[in-house]
Amino acid sequence: MVNLKFVGIGIMVAAVVLFFVGFSYIRAAEQALLSGHTEGVNGECEHPTGATCPYEQLNKLAVPKYVGLFGDIALFGFGLLLFLKKKPEEKALHHAHKAAKSLGGDEAKVFDLVVQSKGTLYQHELVEKLQLSKVQVTRLLDRLEGQGLIERKRRGMTNLIVLKQ
Repeated sequence: MVNLKFVGIGIMVAAVVLFFVGFSYIRAAEQALLSGHTEGVNGECEHPTGATCPYEQLNKLAVPKYVGLFGDIALFGFGLLLFLKKKPEEKALHHAHKAAKSLGGDEAKVFDLVVQSKGTLYQHELVEKLQLSKVQVTRLLDRLEGQGLIERKRRGMTNLIVLKQ
């Protein structure tokens, strides 16, 4: 699976490179248009008769310049969005940690074991690690499932405990 953080960084780097290339190109084009241009005493434009005024040509460059700038900003924003986007597992763990603050006693121990096992754990492993009876673990899991923190999925003769997303 492709890591969206690296894709986001790549898009942001490309956006920065495109910005500098575009900025350099526009600056060079503006300087080329204004080379040899003179202004009169009152600031009026002086150019040979019949020649196109360089300021008219600069005005024609304004729209593509700003469209390119806003497109580049949008591209950078998209890359930033991908970079900051959390994976579903990260979201589940974040939600789980917030919800776990209200837990106490054995419920907290069960929940911590599930979180430490990266969000999935077999029920028989919980029984072994907690050294509680199957009935006690089942009741603890019932309470956690009732609070919407975990989900039990049947796997053969045991249950797989999964953090709820």
